[in-house]
Amino acid sequence: MDRKDFLKTCSLCGLGLTGLGTLIESCTKPINSSTPQGPTVNFTLDLSKPANASLGTLGGSVSSNGVVVVNLSGNFIAVAQSCTHNGCSVGYNPGSNNFVCPCHGGTFDTSGKVTSGPPPAPLKTYTVVKTGNILTISG
Repeated sequence: MDRKDFLKTCSLCGLGLTGLGTLIESCTKPINSSTPQGPTVNFTLDLSKPANASLGTLGGSVSSNGVVVVNLSGNFIAVAQSCTHNGCSVGYNPGSNNFVCPCHGGTFDTSGKVTSGPPPAPLKTYTVVKTGNILTISG
């Protein structure tokens, strides 16, 4: 290999390493911890349908459209289903009254705030309006 080819090879390797460094840095940038993460939704759940029967009991929950809806003493809450750490589906734990991510043990309170683990941001919360047997979830 002559000197000219050697310098070209070194230049290409340098560019590759620079690109790799940028790629790795972009993967490690944290999500803004003050910004809740979750989809924008507007849907309804009919409480008289068998698929939503668990919402008739205290602590019962249903996942739909990327959102977890929970019955807390007749008051319904809704949060984004996807954990802000790696996107695993969180579930509601009525025993501890919180949302738990099964992948890395992250937990969130009923207002979506991170209470432990690696999640970098809270879960997005949604407005829930009950009209008769219909819940409208939006946000």
